[in-house]
Parts: sequence; structure tokens; C-alpha cells
Amino acid sequence: MEPTEEQFLVFNALETLEIVLYSLYDEDDGSWYISTLSPTLPVAKILPNGDITPVNF
Repeated sequence: MEPTEEQFLVFNALETLEIVLYSLYDEDDGSWYISTLSPTLPVAKILPNGDITPVNF
């Protein structure tokens, strides 16, 4: 499974703001995991529909 256009749009916007530290695309569930400089959203995943959800470990 490849990233969706919505995921690319969201990821590129965050990358343009230079807040993405690390990213990993999980082909099994279609989610794009990111680590950011944001204190309110340090680790999140971008869902195939473009929504961003926090990831709590």
C-alpha cells in the first residue's frame, strides 16, 4: 500500500514548516508515523484520509 495524496499533502505541509524530526510509513496499516518538534503532538500518525492522531506509548 502506498501513501495517499491526503497523507502527502499533510506530510509536505509539516515538512515545509520544518517540524518533522523523523517519519516512517507503515505499509501494513497505511499509516504514516511522524515525530515532530511540537510539544503538544510529539509523536503522531497521519491516517490515509489525512487526519492526524496522537500516538501515546
